[in-house]
Amino acid sequence: MEKIRLNEQKRRLLKKEWSHTVYNNMPMQVEEDLRLAQENFRSVRDDVWDNVITPQVEHHYPMADMKILKKYDTGRSYDRFTTTDSCFYFKPQFSDTSEQQFSFTMGIDEYLALYHKELQAKGHQATIKVEYDITQKQENPHFHKLRSEMSRDFADVARANGTYEDFALFSEERNYGWNEHCPSHTNSDFGKFRKVVVAGSCHSRCMMMSNETDWLMLKQFEKAKSTMMNAHTELWKTKNELITDMNSIIDQAKFIGDIEQYWTNVRECVNFENSDIGKELSIVSEQTKTRLSQAMNNIKLDDKPDVAVVATKGFALVS
Repeated sequence: MEKIRLNEQKRRLLKKEWSHTVYNNMPMQVEEDLRLAQENFRSVRDDVWDNVITPQVEHHYPMADMKILKKYDTGRSYDRFTTTDSCFYFKPQFSDTSEQQFSFTMGIDEYLALYHKELQAKGHQATIKVEYDITQKQENPHFHKLRSEMSRDFADVARANGTYEDFALFSEERNYGWNEHCPSHTNSDFGKFRKVVVAGSCHSRCMMMSNETDWLMLKQFEKAKSTMMNAHTELWKTKNELITDMNSIIDQAKFIGDIEQYWTNVRECVNFENSDIGKELSIVSEQTKTRLSQAMNNIKLDDKPDVAVVATKGFALVS
């Protein structure tokens, strides 16, 4: 077998393809955890909207009354009688607890977590914001380019999924810089996630809540959101750890053969002759996928990480 010596260009190609493989062709438990968190978020959101938000809002702002007020709206935003909203404040009557906001609009962190798989399938790096937030990187032209390109597909992934209301809820939030190429939306795009209320700020419409079960359901909704975003963060951490480990091997390896014991089909993944990267690639066997996945799942995280040095053919991997 040909002994290929690595140079800077070959190392760049190897790192790029390994990152693609880890994110798109290596099934792992963290992806299943995210999928379950997404399903739970949608289920809890529907349940809370139908059984808490709708009856509470329509109790405080009867739809018949709102319909009459809406009839006399001028069409000017500054002197309207009614408005539509997906954000509400509630204050429990049964405890000495401050009012709290419960918003059904979506921040960018929620949206990227909810549509991670769909955005990855379109060639985007759906964890880019998680990466920059955790590593505290300064936003740079590369980040802005990736963000701009991704914004072109935000509407399409929601429409293709049959959940275009998600895009409307995302567009309504103040996601500055992330909606560069997003199309406009209308009230009808929100589906059921919109209520007619009296005009004014969200906080000015704070509603008293007497039912403790309803309050607990609202808190469950907040927890479902945070669980989904945390699952997205954990996905990045786990995938990034694999990428970092392999990059360390690539940086220290002199020949392609030094990498093959860790990446068994590396010669199939990268064509060094034309500097092109294969598009239909995967780890060579199901056994390899299982082995890598189990290795990551079995890593024990503690306050004092272990340091292991693996010597091989003139270089060492430190993890």
